[in-house]
Amino acid sequence: MKVLAALAAAVVGALATFPALFATGDVPGYGCFAGGDVAAILATIRGRESGGDYRAQAPRSTASGAYQFINGTWDDYGGYARARDAPLEVQDAKAAEEVRRILDRYGGDVAAVPVVWYIGDVPAAGSSEWDEVPEGGSNVLTPREYRERWLAAYDRELTGGATDSLDIAPVSACVAGGQIAALADGYAYPGPPELFATALVDQPHHDYPAWDWMLPVGTPLYALRGGRVVTVQYWPHNWWDIGCGRNAIGCQTCGIGVTIEDDSGTRWAYCHGSTAHVTVGATVAAGTQILTSGNTGRSGGPHLHVQIRTSDGRLRCPQPLLRALRDHAVGVDPMTLPTSGCSF
Repeated sequence: MKVLAALAAAVVGALATFPALFATGDVPGYGCFAGGDVAAILATIRGRESGGDYRAQAPRSTASGAYQFINGTWDDYGGYARARDAPLEVQDAKAAEEVRRILDRYGGDVAAVPVVWYIGDVPAAGSSEWDEVPEGGSNVLTPREYRERWLAAYDRELTGGATDSLDIAPVSACVAGGQIAALADGYAYPGPPELFATALVDQPHHDYPAWDWMLPVGTPLYALRGGRVVTVQYWPHNWWDIGCGRNAIGCQTCGIGVTIEDDSGTRWAYCHGSTAHVTVGATVAAGTQILTSGNTGRSGGPHLHVQIRTSDGRLRCPQPLLRALRDHAVGVDPMTLPTSGCSF
């Protein structure tokens, strides 16, 4: 099969609704959607399109690479003329972007992904297009048949298939998060209370106002403050393992992360997880599990990165807020937090 040029047209509307960039400049990424997991989706596409061959070249077509992007859809992504010329992490990043656009356009419906990948859009219910073999290439399946076979392969991924090139937790870990009780003033602890009770909340950040909390991989992480999820980033690699800072393309510092905007316009950003448990546009309460901790992005060891940017655009030091939460179980107005003195 090949990714048709119509794919770009089918998902272009989703670009207009993409959330604003994360506070540090990272682009939005990809997590769990309607019970699905992007790692499993990508593994399924690779299996169906090329058997997982990142150097594949389709006969009588420009489609190439693990995901069989035609050159028009690939569009010189990462500076590479053809998909097959790009490193595996660049191909993964491009495919993840396309998957996210499809999921955003079709309300998180995983079943839309194979149809759009196959013919460029999802036909209307009752359309004869569902049962017609597309013209061109070596197509032999109708969209309905292709979708059913693809979903069967996707189910196998979810029940034990490998995530192959993506160095992240097994796909079965991508499940709905839990909840801890919020405090009376609408704040919550960022992790399990018994761990947060001994957290080094006064630790300075290395170069700008923020806070890093060293944690074991797999620790549930919760929203300090409720609000609307404005970005869910999904770059499932570790910066140093991939070779970022040298020749790697598409590196993202936050890794798997979530940004939430509260009613005051303050943005609460959390980075370096192994799994995201919320989706863009969702409204979450304080104490909702948003991430499972990990070591993705620009991370020298498993930890949670917390960053607060108030509506005036200024980064604020989280340390006084975290100290008040740990020691007195009360929050602090983010606008009263200092903008310096918490980094070195």
